[in-house]
Amino acid sequence: MKLLSKESIIFYSILGAITGFILAPFIRSLMDFSTPVEIIITSCFIIPIYIIAKKILLKFVIKN
Repeated sequence: MKLLSKESIIFYSILGAITGFILAPFIRSLMDFSTPVEIIITSCFIIPIYIIAKKILLKFVIKN
């Protein structure tokens, strides 16, 4: 999949929306820490989830 292709832009937009509007607020609601600590902890969860979702979507949804 090329970086600036139509499929790539749609794919990363969907992953970003899922991460930004569903996963991040959910993880943040489970914690009651200061903002910098929340950002670090949330990043530790979201980055691996993003990588796993990318591999799954590339394998099963987007077939070249």
